[in-house]
Amino acid sequence: MIGFNNGSYEPVATIGVPVTSLSINRGYGAFEFFEITGGRPFYGERHLARFRRSMQILNLKTDFDDQLEAVVAEVIRLSELQHAYLKLYALPHELNCNGRRQAALYVFPTEMPLFDPMLYKEGAKLVTHCHQRFLPEAKSTNYLPGQFWMDQEADPRVADVLYHNGRTVQESSRGNIFAVKDGAVITPAKDVLQGITRGLVLEMLPAMGILHTEAELSLELLYGADELFVSSTTKHILPVTQVDDKHIGSGKPGPVTCQIREQFMRLKYEY
Repeated sequence: MIGFNNGSYEPVATIGVPVTSLSINRGYGAFEFFEITGGRPFYGERHLARFRRSMQILNLKTDFDDQLEAVVAEVIRLSELQHAYLKLYALPHELNCNGRRQAALYVFPTEMPLFDPMLYKEGAKLVTHCHQRFLPEAKSTNYLPGQFWMDQEADPRVADVLYHNGRTVQESSRGNIFAVKDGAVITPAKDVLQGITRGLVLEMLPAMGILHTEAELSLELLYGADELFVSSTTKHILPVTQVDDKHIGSGKPGPVTCQIREQFMRLKYEY
């Protein structure tokens, strides 16, 4: 596999980050991640737009900000990618900052383990924690809270950690949350990462005849929902049938979730 090392294309195994880097010493950096399907980035233009937006929010710039599309295309070509995932990092190495902080750009392919098919058939479980991501509109390298809490879970059905503020739900550590109540879909609008899969779902719903709203999602509504699902690049549309010790709806993936998942997978395979 060939990756991009801030100006040169090299085998991924030879690419490294200096131990003195601010990204390591302070956990500072922008991140993006998307799927390659049929040799093309799946809605890559949206992911790259979000990457640029994340860099702007985090006050970062690279020498290749206007060349991201070309860099991605070359990594795909050199690695002969058909079905894989691509990671992009903008990592600042120097402590000093005058204006926007200079960052190094890294782009490389990776493989991701598939989620257990049984989770899609039977539904996954989420565990809640009171936490609000800093600058949630930016996709950053800071996954510490979610990773720490996930490492404490022994139940293989636990797919992710769900963040709340004690009153309302925001998002999972690696995805967006949707609730279904009386046939209508609700998803949080504020203090969340604008997920690409989330956006595609919201675009699909009107044509499917499904009402939806972007609004506050209370813990009460979450636990009392008829259906829940999480959207993300790796999970796609993952049904959720349990949150903490509470079963959701019938305890099985619901019809609206299954309909949305089917439509999304059709979109993906026809892309």
